[in-house]
This record gives sequence, structure tokens and C-alpha cells, in this order.
Amino acid sequence: MRNQSKNFDGETLDLTNIVNQVKFLALDNSPKEKIVVILGATATGKSSLAVKLAEIFNTEIISADSMSVYKNFDVGTAKPSEIERAKVPHHLIDILEPDEKFSVAEFIRQATPIITALNCAGKIPIIAGGTGLYIQALIEGYKFNEVGTKSNESFFASTGELKYNALVFGLTMPREILYQRINERTEKMFAAGLVDEVKKLLSQGVNPNSQAMLGIGYREVVEYLQGELTLDESISKVKQMTRNFAKRQLTWYRRMKYIQWLKVE
Repeated sequence: MRNQSKNFDGETLDLTNIVNQVKFLALDNSPKEKIVVILGATATGKSSLAVKLAEIFNTEIISADSMSVYKNFDVGTAKPSEIERAKVPHHLIDILEPDEKFSVAEFIRQATPIITALNCAGKIPIIAGGTGLYIQALIEGYKFNEVGTKSNESFFASTGELKYNALVFGLTMPREILYQRINERTEKMFAAGLVDEVKKLLSQGVNPNSQAMLGIGYREVVEYLQGELTLDESISKVKQMTRNFAKRQLTWYRRMKYIQWLKVE
């Protein structure tokens, strides 16, 4: 298991096997609330798998992505498509204005009652996203004080168990393939109108220094629009920053030894 966690090696992703594991989870009589988690580096296909599972089990998805909470930040955040969101209810997407701030404590505050409500309805919610802190804080039961600062206590630290009865799947692939996918997705974002999206946001009065605008893709386009970068330099910088972000994600996941890694082919 130690090797698997360190090197992100695992079995080839098999949807039938995942479905069977979720079925067994549904039958478990543990008093804990149940969740399925799908995490991984950016561009590994988390949203697609989450939608497939949600359709199979007639359930709903809770986004664990620190950028998808912002309204009108669509192209650069790679939010689930309108088609995907029409198929399956998604939570914690498009809930904030660009100048509002979001934190791990706020994520926990909003996600927790949704999980409870879905469990009470006989559904297993699917948590999907790449913000490792949000997911780890949720399933390990981090505790926060009144101002939202994390304490040194957690359910996991005190009991050695996860707060939820959880299946935690991590999507992985060879680094060279991941980087290729990141580069291709960046090109598609620009082709899909990322520059126009940022222009529109700025014209609507969004502060270029707001938390939302500091996300990868947006800040580099702002630099282009302000004449600090050429368009090609902006695209290259987004690719590099996204690859660096993927490295940081994987570094974070190394501490989460309970992840079941699945190779995407």
C-alpha cells in the first residue's frame, strides 16, 4: 500500500468494478454517512466519471473545486458541461460572485448538510474535484473554530478512521500523458473563448486582483490583456502553471494513504 500511495500506481480503471464497490457500500450497515470520492490531478477525467456513476446510482454530485464556485468563470475552470449538469444535479457550482471569498471551512459548512440530506434520501453523494485540502478536510473531519481557522484536531487524528463510510478513488496516468492532456486542454480553453470570457468579466467590473481572477488561466489572460505577455506567452504560461499545479496536487495526495488509485488509459 505504501508503494501504491507514493507512486500513484493501481489497477486499470474498470467501471464495472467501481460500480460493484459502490453497490457493496450501499449495503453496508455502518452508522456513518456514505460518500464516494473521485479525486486526481487536473485533466484526469474526474467529472466524466462522476457523472457516469451519478447516473447509474441516481444520485448527485458535490463539487470539491475552489474555482467552480464562481459565477461566469466557466471556460477557464473546466466546469462540468451544461449537458452533464442537466443529466445530474451538481452542488457548490456557481454559488459566489467573483469578489467573494471561499475557504475550506466554508466548503465543509456547505457540503456537510448536502451529504446528510442525500443520505437521508437513500442516495450516496459523489464528491468530485481536485482541491485536495477540501476533500481531505471533509473526509477526515477537520475541525474549525468560529472564525474558520483549522484546529489541530480532526476525527481521523483522534480515531484513526475517516469521518464517513467512504470509497475514495484517485485517477492517475503516466506523467507524460497527463502533461499532454493539460497542454491540449489549455489550447481548447483558448479556442473556446477564454480571452473573451476574461474581457467580459473585466468589462463587468470584476477586479483583476479578486480571488476568482487569481485562478490559473485567468491571471495569465489578464497579463496578456494588460500587455505584459503576448498571446502565445500567455498560453505557454497557462500550460506551465497548470502542470506545476498538477505536481502540487499529487504531492498533496501522497499524505492520503486511503486513496484507491485507478489508472486511466
